[in-house]
Order: sequence, then structure tokens, then C-alpha cells
Amino acid sequence: MNWIRQLFSRRRLYGELSEEIQEHLEEKIEELVAGGMSRKEASRAARREFGNVSMTEEDGRRVWRWPSIEDFFMDVRFSLRMLRKSPGFTIIAVITLALGIGANTAIFSLVNTVLLRRLPYKDANQLVTVWGYNRARGYTTDLVSPLDFADWRSQNHVFENMAASTDTQYTLTGRAEPAVIIAYSFSADYFRVLGVEPILGRTFLPEEEQPGKNHVTVLSYSMWESRFGGDRDIVAKTITLDGAPYTVVGVMPPEYKYPPFTELWTPLTVAAEAANDRDYRYLRVMARLKPGVTLQQAQTEMNAIAGRLALAYPKTNKDENVTNLISLREKTIGDIRPALLVLVCAVGFVLLIACANVANLLLARAAGRQKEVAVRTALGATRLRLARQFLTESMLLGLIGGGFGVLLASFCTRALVTMFPPTIFNLNIPHVEEIPIDGWVLGFALTVTLFTGAVFGLVPALQACLNTNAALKESGRGLAGGAQGRRFRRALVVAELALCLILLTAAGLTLRSFVHLLRGDLGFNADHVLTMRVLPPNNKYETDAKKIAFSDQVMERIQSLPGVEAAGTVTFLPLSGWRGERTVALESQATPENQRPVMMWSSVTPGYFRALGIPLLKGRFFGEQDKQGAPGVAIISKSLARQLARNGDPLGERIDVQGVKGAVEVVGVVGDVHHLGITSEVISEVYLPFAQVPEPIICFAIRTAGDPYSVAKEAERAVWAVDKDQAVGFVMSMSHLASESLAPQRVMMLILGAFGGMALVMAAVGLYGVIANSVAQRTHEIGVRVALGARSGDVLKLVLGQGLGLVAVGIAIGLGGAFGLMHFVSSLLYGIRATDPVTLAAAAFVLAGVALAASYIPARRAMRVDPMVALRYE
Repeated sequence: MNWIRQLFSRRRLYGELSEEIQEHLEEKIEELVAGGMSRKEASRAARREFGNVSMTEEDGRRVWRWPSIEDFFMDVRFSLRMLRKSPGFTIIAVITLALGIGANTAIFSLVNTVLLRRLPYKDANQLVTVWGYNRARGYTTDLVSPLDFADWRSQNHVFENMAASTDTQYTLTGRAEPAVIIAYSFSADYFRVLGVEPILGRTFLPEEEQPGKNHVTVLSYSMWESRFGGDRDIVAKTITLDGAPYTVVGVMPPEYKYPPFTELWTPLTVAAEAANDRDYRYLRVMARLKPGVTLQQAQTEMNAIAGRLALAYPKTNKDENVTNLISLREKTIGDIRPALLVLVCAVGFVLLIACANVANLLLARAAGRQKEVAVRTALGATRLRLARQFLTESMLLGLIGGGFGVLLASFCTRALVTMFPPTIFNLNIPHVEEIPIDGWVLGFALTVTLFTGAVFGLVPALQACLNTNAALKESGRGLAGGAQGRRFRRALVVAELALCLILLTAAGLTLRSFVHLLRGDLGFNADHVLTMRVLPPNNKYETDAKKIAFSDQVMERIQSLPGVEAAGTVTFLPLSGWRGERTVALESQATPENQRPVMMWSSVTPGYFRALGIPLLKGRFFGEQDKQGAPGVAIISKSLARQLARNGDPLGERIDVQGVKGAVEVVGVVGDVHHLGITSEVISEVYLPFAQVPEPIICFAIRTAGDPYSVAKEAERAVWAVDKDQAVGFVMSMSHLASESLAPQRVMMLILGAFGGMALVMAAVGLYGVIANSVAQRTHEIGVRVALGARSGDVLKLVLGQGLGLVAVGIAIGLGGAFGLMHFVSSLLYGIRATDPVTLAAAAFVLAGVALAASYIPARRAMRVDPMVALRYE
């Protein structure tokens, strides 16, 4: 610990050393005086014999200190003094760096949360999702039947285990208002496949998959805390789901949130109708690879198993002869990866522009410090020492900017969460509740800070190593002010302008794409429509008559509410993320079931089409006459009509719909609906009367004269007036659904727009700095020109020409870069090409306009130059 004592007592040691040297000198002086010398001569002789006192002290101090550490702290103190000396420069540089580093930190925190963070499961890289692959129907992630799943599990040799699940919902009662609970049914070994353990209780036992023993549940951490107050004695207690008692057997840890939005899990019991039907596909399969087995090896074996099943059961498995294995990581990421990669590239450009801008500022500042550098060199400072001083200043500037950047990023990440709306299920994007600034993000921010400090401080540091005499010969202008310096600064500005144009182009493309999305026709009118969903439990509404009666009574009460113009129900509400599919074919064609095309379907009440404003193109809507016992009828979408119609008129055609007894007659044709959002393709759809085909999923669509939320409470009371235990969920306006379904595109547009705006401001500042510095350097020349007869317009043309020349080169390079890079953005665009000439021209025009304004300010200053003053200018 001796070095620690030396570190904190070094000033005392230095003082003692100086005193000791002085004592030696005094002794020698006294000795010489005693020998007959005068005191003045003795002092001179003693010092000559002793040598340079300062150098001796310096050599002695090196014994007790770490020179590099002390020099570093000296550099830091000097840098702080220099930054305080130039507050304007410091503020501009810190703001520039804070924007660049903050934007990069925010985007990295998003990428870290979505793409890089380890999944909270044991050996998560071994987890894969296994899907059917039906080429004929275009299903790349087809659900699996229980019979196929059983064969997959028994015949494979590549998985440690396989488990199955299916989504479901329950109505929780007995605790305040009834609540809709999003749930999943898991096979008993599902949690073990994932490698997660409950924090309370246990998970499911194999025997709990059997009917009669399956009324147990495992709660999510969020549900345990929010609905049961974190009761640690919850295990073995009973809760009521769909009117039946379920025993709580466990609670999962807070980090376990799979599948997203799930509030509880129940055991998976195979549906009775699926026990002998291989075409009854409703299961999602998860598997864990054996150690040493690759995804490709597993894919090969599963394809072989699917091929054998296709040969053994051609009626149901002919088109299911291959499988599709996707790692859990890839499945969790969804479709968001391309958007994140675009943001990473864009924010990288912002950082490069910030570095170039600050480097330009430092170069301009260094021009005024060349004489200081020359003096310090003459006094013995080495070039390496000077370079280290300049790098220390840039690093300190970077650290200050980085600190403010992290604070900025912490605010930005809250806005980035809106890219992942929790109420929308029709988007294939990950579930993100928060974007934390964790240790990895702080480490990244520190790395970026040090990198930027080194990048923008490198040129001034190299300048300090130049020959001092050469710097002095350039009249104090050095690299920044001389011809070489001017060329370099102009090159930096051109690079800024080129990168800025690329960002402006990307921002313009996403803006125009978003406008196209907003103007797109969903196929219905989302304004002034309230939606809500109820799920009448089968154990309470076990017959079709009870389901119909419940719907009719609720609809009668809702339609009588003040302000309600129309109301109806549908099984699968557009944009909700829920969809149903059934095979449809003309009765006259007698097409085999496995060769029939798959269409979307819904059961609707007569008022549904009017409530959503879906236009009738031919025939009629459903009416009171289309009830149970009446001839079966259907309404089809325009695209389905084109597929089915012979002789161009589908009305009167009879079609077979999977799951419906007997053929039904087409009585109407309505417009197509973008069920999964405006960015998705239109899917053909068949509508059936709810009175003839009642379903246990009922979504209400209520059109109102004013604000749809004004009738929300009364609509909920209308449901509870019929059934006090019926939960009402997903109460929101249709316009909210439509808006939130565009959340990723909206956030992308705003982020790229913000990046483009930041780049534009920084490029303008950089250009202004170069032109202003050039005007200052050429003041003498401008004075001569004016004295020789140049007019103000000539001076203005001279200065603006310099600025516009840089802009022209930057735009030319930027256009080339935009053409080369915009294809990476093409997958994010809707209704517009990545090389749209209007957008490219608009971006170039905006950049040129701002650059012209940035050049005009110093040009105006040049026009006011007094030739008498300028001729004396140095």
C-alpha cells in the first residue's frame, strides 16, 4: 500500500525535495563564501556546479510519481479551462454531440431490447418452433393437428422434447367487474421444454391434460400482482374462469412472458372433434434441439417424417409433405428486423455528420491556436505531448456530449415503445413493454463517445504534430486556415451534405409512403365506430339458441341507445388480429376438400355491414328472414365473387363452406376489406348469418353520431344487463385500431424525419462555418476587389458561388448514395418506389435551399466589408 501513500502525499514529498536541494545549495554557497568568494559569485558558482535545479527537481519527482497519470490530470484541467474560455464553441459542440450520441444510444437500446437481448429461457438458441408447410394453400406457418403432432413427437430423433399449445380466452369473475383474460393452453411439458420454473408452486402434470382433471391454472407474474395483489398464498386457491372453478398451481417469474400478452395458462386437452381428424389443425408446436443437432439437420428429418405422413394419409396430408422450422429468436423478432437495420444505418449517418461538424469546429478553433502551439513547442513541448493535449480536449468534449446524449436517449426510448402497440394483434412484431438503458447500452454509449472523441479530435491532434515553422509561415492559419486546411474542411462539409441528402431522401420516402397508407381504402369506414368483444362461455351458452338469444338481446339494447346509428356483430373484427379460415367451393364442381381454396369467414348480424360502412355491390344484405331453419345463405366479397362466378354473376350460386351443413346460396356481394391492415393483401371472405351459424366469439361494431367513446359505458351495461357475469374486452374505437395498426410505419416516419432534420441543421451549421471562416480569411482579398471596383452583387456572387459549389458536389454524391442505398428501404414503403424522382428532387431542393440560406449570412457580411479596414486586415 506504499504507492497509495505516495499518491496522496506527493505534494509534501515534492516540497521536501525542493527544500533539501535548496539546503545543499546553501551549504555549497557558504563553503565558497568562507573560501573568499563574494556571495553573488559563490551563488553563481554553486549553481553552475550543481546544474539545472529545475531539471534536478523534475528528475527527483519522477521517483515518487506516475508521470502519465499526473500529465493526464494536467491535460484535463487545461482542457476544462479552454472549454470555459470559449462557451459558444463548447455549447454548439456539446449539443451536436449530444444529438448524435443520444440518437445512437436510443436506437441501440431498441436494437438491444429486440434483437440482441438473451431470451429468458435455458439454452434459448436450442428452441425452435415447428410448423406445417402447405404449398398449395400458401401457408408457410400452418398450424398442426393433434394426430400429426403425436407422430412428429414419436418419430423424431433430433429433439429432446416437443410440446404443443393453442390460444384461448376466459372470462374471470368473482373479482369486481368480469374481465377478459388472454390465455394459452399448454401441454404438460411445455414449460420444461422452455426451461423455466415457477417462482411459486409448480407447472402442469401429465395427468392434468385429461378431461375432468384439467381445471388447474398457472398465473403470469403480472396477473398475480395486478389482480391478486401478489398474494404469496395464492397456490391451491380457486379462481372462477368461464363460470367454472380452477385451482391455481403456480406463478411464473416476471421475465417469462411467452406468448406475449398471456395472463394465465391452462393444460392442453385435445378437442373431441380433433381426436380422429388429421385436418383439424389448431396447435402451435415448440421443440428443443438435442445437443449438437443443427436447425438444418432437424429440418431434414422433420421433412422426412412429414413426407411419410403425406404418403400414409394422402386425403389430409398430401399438401403437408414438408415442415418449416423457425428458431424462437427469429419468430419472436417477427417482421421488425428490416426497419431496425434501416434505423441503425440512418443513426450512423447522423453520428458521422456530428463528428464531421465538430471536427470542422475544432479545425476552425485550432487556426487561432497555432501561435500558442508554436510557443509551447519552442519552450520544449514535444509533438506527441501536444497531440495528446488536443486529443484530451476532444475526448473531454465527447464525454460531456455523451453524458447529455444518454439523458436524451432515456427520454427517446419512451417514445420508441409506441412502435409496438400493446392493443394491436395483427402486426407480426415483438411485444415490447419498455426499452431500458441497461449496462450494455451504457457500455455502447461510452464506446461511441470515445470513438467520436477520437475521430473528430484526430485532425487537430495531427495538426499539433506539424512542423511549427510551416505553421508560422501560414500567418497563424495552420491546417485550418491555409490552403490544405480549407480543402479538408470543404471535404468534410461535402460529406455532411451528401449524408444529409441520403437521410432526407429516406425521410421523404417514408413520409410519402405513410401518406399513401393514410389515404388507402381499408374497405370500410372506421370513423365514429366503437368496437368491443365478448366471449360467451360454452358451458353457459351450450346451444346455438342460447348464443343467438344473448346476441339478439344485447343488440336490441345497444341499438336503442341515444347516438347509435347502426350496430352489428362479427366473429372476426377487421384489424383485430383474429381471423378465421374455411375452405369454400362451388357445390356444382364437387371439388375434394383438400383441394378447395381457403377463404376468410365470419358470422355477422344484419346490421354489421351498415355499422362498418362496407358497401353492397350486388344483391342484398342479411335480413330477419335469414334465421335458423331458413335456407342457408351467404354474402361474399368482391374478390371471392371473381373467383367463383361463372358468367360474371355470383348471385344465386350455391357454395359449400367448410363446417356448414349443406350448401348455402350467395345472396349478396360486398366490397373487399383489408382484414389484416392496409399493407396486407386483400383476402377473399365469405360472410354467414349469425342466426344460422352462431359462434362463441362476438365482436360488436357500433356506429355513432358523435364520439364513439361517449356510448362505451352504456354499451357495456347493455351486455351486463343480459348477463352480469359476461366480461367485455377490447373496448376501443375502430379509428384507434386503424391508427395503431400503422404504429411501426408512423414511428419510422417520425424517427427518420427527426434524423433528417438533425442532419439538415448540422450540415447547414457546418457549411456556414466553412463559408464564414473563408470570408474571414479572404477579407483582405475582398477589400482589394472592392477597392478595384467590385460591387456588392459581385461579392455576393463570389461567396454564394463558393457555397453553392460545395452544395452541388454534395448533392451529386448524395444522389448517387441514395440510388445505391434506398433499396434497403423499399420493403418499408407502400405505394411508392425507393427511387421515386419526386422525393429525390424534393430532398435535393430542400437541402439546396437551406444551404443557400446558410451561405447567405456570411455573404451579407462580406458585402459590408470596408475596403480601408480590409486593406489593413491580417
